[in-house]
Amino acid sequence: MNASIDSSRPELEAQGAVASAQSIRAPLAPLLAGARARGVADGLELVGAAAALLDEHGEVLHVNARALGLMGEGLFLSGQRLRARDQEADETLAAAIDSSLRDRVAERVALRTDTGERVAAVRIVPVAAEGEEAFQLLRAVAILEALGD
Repeated sequence: MNASIDSSRPELEAQGAVASAQSIRAPLAPLLAGARARGVADGLELVGAAAALLDEHGEVLHVNARALGLMGEGLFLSGQRLRARDQEADETLAAAIDSSLRDRVAERVALRTDTGERVAAVRIVPVAAEGEEAFQLLRAVAILEALGD
């Protein structure tokens, strides 16, 4: 008796299972990316860091309560971007955000500290990519350094 084994059937079933899992995962990817950003935001809140989460364009995804409390005329949000009142500091801050996102390096921008200002500097820290690159929302964290810290 000459028996043959059809190994293509289990392989086709396995490919079908993988395709099915990928089709389920695809709609979840943006939710998971948002969940990651939320987890980072929660962690920064727990350690008491004043921070803003930035997307791939340098636009603010989230600002925690401590960061909002430190912002004022010297450092503020405008059009979903962190901005500095002083033009030179504003240009330096924008360049530092761009550089951090592009070159994946941390940058620090010292701000002019006039009377009444509460933020001495902003540190931009890139966030490593993980998983579905196209769906990752969080690309950098801007940590506000308060005067006296």
